[in-house]
Amino acid sequence: MDVTLNRLQLSQELQLLQGVLERRTTIPILTHVLLTATGDRLELVATDLDLTVFSSCPAGVREEGRVTVHGRVFFDLLRQLPADSLHLRLQDSRLLLQSGNFRSELAVLDPAQYPTLPELPQGQGYALPLGLLHTLVDRAAFAVSAEEGHFQYNAALLNLSEEAVELVGTDGHRLAFVRLAHAGGLPPFTRQLLPRKLLQQLRRLDDRAETPVYLAQGERHVSFRLGERTLLSRLLEARFPQYEKVLIRSHPLRAQVSRPELVACLRRVALLSSDRNHGVFLDFQRDTLTVASAGYELGQAAEELPCSYTGEPCKVFVNASYLLDFLTSCPEQAVEIHMARSDAPIVLLPVPEENSPQDCLYVLMPIKFAAT
Repeated sequence: MDVTLNRLQLSQELQLLQGVLERRTTIPILTHVLLTATGDRLELVATDLDLTVFSSCPAGVREEGRVTVHGRVFFDLLRQLPADSLHLRLQDSRLLLQSGNFRSELAVLDPAQYPTLPELPQGQGYALPLGLLHTLVDRAAFAVSAEEGHFQYNAALLNLSEEAVELVGTDGHRLAFVRLAHAGGLPPFTRQLLPRKLLQQLRRLDDRAETPVYLAQGERHVSFRLGERTLLSRLLEARFPQYEKVLIRSHPLRAQVSRPELVACLRRVALLSSDRNHGVFLDFQRDTLTVASAGYELGQAAEELPCSYTGEPCKVFVNASYLLDFLTSCPEQAVEIHMARSDAPIVLLPVPEENSPQDCLYVLMPIKFAAT
C-alpha cells in the first residue's frame, strides 16, 4: 500500500470510528482500524463485532493494499502532525508515515486476522434528515441504561411509519418518548431496537441538518448511511418493555415552571443531596414550587420558585440527576409537570414553541420516602 492524502480529511473520518474501537478487549485486532487503498480512495473500517462503521476519504493511490493500524494511536498522532499532506506506505510489516519533516513507523497486524465484515443491506429509498435524527437521539437516548446486562434497557426503540418516527428510551426508572412527523414513505421496518453505542455514533454524524440518512435492514443487521459513511448494527432480539401504558397526559395535578430556573435551582440544591440517590423534594403549593435536599450528612438546602400550579398540594421525592437529564435535553423555556399523587409516576412535557418537536414526553418514577 502506498497512498498520499489530506491529513485533516483522514482525521475527520477516524474521529467517527473512535467510538466503535474497543479499549479493553481480549481480541487485539478490535483495537485496530482496517485501511484499504483502492481506486482513488482510502477505505476505513472499525468494528466491535456488534457495530461496524464504514467510511472513506479521497486519496492518491500509487499502490493498492490493506493494512490494520491501532486506531486510537493513529488518530492521536494525526492530530499532532505538522503538515496537511500525509504519505502512508506499507513496508516490511510496518506502516511508514510522513508529514512535513515528521516521520514514523507504526506497528500493524495482519489484515487477514480482521473479522469478516457483514454485507451492507440493500435499499436506500427511506431516509431521515440528519437534523431530525439528532433531535430524536437528543430527546430520548439519555434514558437508555448504561449498565451491562440489562438487555431490555440497553437499547432504544425506534418506531417508523409512513407519517411519523418515534424513539423511546428507558432504564426502568424513567422513560423518554419523542414523536416527530415525517412523510418519508414506506419504511424498511416498523420497530427496531437501537443499541446505546449506535445512538452515540449516530449523534456523532456531522453534516447539514437536511442531509438524508438512509435506513435499510438486512437479514441480521440494520444500517444508517450518510454519504460515504455507513453504520451497521447487529439486530437485537431483546424484548422492549411495554411502555404505552405510562404515556398518560390526564393527571389532575399540574404545574408549569420555567425550565432554565428549575435547572439552575436543581443544580444548587442537589449539591447537598445524598450521593446514594441524589434525591430532592419537590413541594408544589399554589403558585410556588419548593425544591429541597434530603438528608443532613452534608447539610441542607432549599429554594422556592414561582410556578403555575393546579390541584391539591403535593410533595414528591425524585432523583435530581434524572430530572436534570431531561431538563437539559430540551431547549424549550417552560415545562409542564403532571402528577396523580405523590407516589405515582411523574409526567413532564416541554411547553411547545415554534420548531419544537410535536410530541415529547418524559416519565420519572418517584423515590419512596423511606429511601431517605
